[in-house]
Amino acid sequence: MPRRCSDGLTFGAATAGVGAAVIAVAVVGCQVASTDNGCQVARQLVLPDTTPLALISDVQIERVGSGFVLLGADATSVRWAAIDATGTFGTEQAFPLPAGTLHAYYGLAGVDSPGDRVIIGLLTPAANGSDAELHLVAAPIDGSPPPPPGIAIATFGGGANPQSPPSIAMGTSASAMYAGVAWIDTGPLLPTYAFVDAHGELVGQPAVIDSEPAAGFGCLGFGAGKEELTISYQRAPLDSRLGPTWLIADVMVGGGVGTLKLNVALLGGIMSCARSILYTPPGGGPPEYAMVWQDKSGSWLSVYYGPQTNMVKSFPFASATDFGGSGLQPPLAGVATFGNDFGVLFARSRSVELWRIDQAGNRRPGTLVLSSRQGDIGVVSSVVSTGLLTSTYADLTGAGMGRRLVIDAACY
Repeated sequence: MPRRCSDGLTFGAATAGVGAAVIAVAVVGCQVASTDNGCQVARQLVLPDTTPLALISDVQIERVGSGFVLLGADATSVRWAAIDATGTFGTEQAFPLPAGTLHAYYGLAGVDSPGDRVIIGLLTPAANGSDAELHLVAAPIDGSPPPPPGIAIATFGGGANPQSPPSIAMGTSASAMYAGVAWIDTGPLLPTYAFVDAHGELVGQPAVIDSEPAAGFGCLGFGAGKEELTISYQRAPLDSRLGPTWLIADVMVGGGVGTLKLNVALLGGIMSCARSILYTPPGGGPPEYAMVWQDKSGSWLSVYYGPQTNMVKSFPFASATDFGGSGLQPPLAGVATFGNDFGVLFARSRSVELWRIDQAGNRRPGTLVLSSRQGDIGVVSSVVSTGLLTSTYADLTGAGMGRRLVIDAACY
């Protein structure tokens, strides 16, 4: 059985504003057995269920310098808590959602320092009751009263219908001085983006990422990349005999977009939402993109070798039959680089697992299984930094009971 290197943890209490947050620090020198894949828990932090944020199923984690911010929303509020470099949780803060809010989105921006504002996107019904509007508000991260939401930055025809919500994503820029907002325009189907400053104002006008005709778009999101903002999404072809295309757009603050289009799906095939990461190509050179994704046959690693060759190769690293069939494959929750290898995070139904593969998709034997008391976990969110993959998820033990874990994993 895979070893749980997080079992031997030492616990201590740390004051975190109202109430105390419990910090669990893993012993980095976990013994490595022959079945291990060389990956270990470097640190585990615990947010107890004395705070509502701990039990929200879907919480977004953002890196700010050497710390993090956790952001989530329940039925009444957007909630967040900062984590400093020592692993201490700050006081949980909340922004009450206006009545009628259809959905909330969030990222970070900075006035005096990176990430000192939470930029909240509020999707609300338009005056006609059928369309929806997106408004922005900048809430100080310390919980000080925010200004009122600004004017609508986008309107979505029919967007108030809960059966057909608009495609919208928000995230934090590389410097954490800007937030990014992206959406699929519902007039002509066009992927559109804008930078947002720490006052909740757009920096310039919204711009279209690409205008190639498509049958539809999916998997819109933000991630780590080469420029201040990196947006990714999937484009469905007009010709159903073709496979979908994955696009990664690196966007600069002053304008300019570098777009990488990867055609890796089989003809007529399907493709899950991908997770991309920058890696160092064989032989060195500037960083390029690799990504992990799934189709009915299993999980794949696709590696782009740079503009000199404009070549991309795909390598299978897990068969769908390993999990009992295509419908039982666990979703991919993150990817990171560890030296010349990749760490791939699977959100299984009862556990979170880190697999290790090389640049040709060869898997190292063994699995790092992250901590869980009963195997009842929420949505897994992850963020990368040099040599670390940090993930967070709710670890539930009953109705209204459990904890939130924030785990740094590393491979050596």
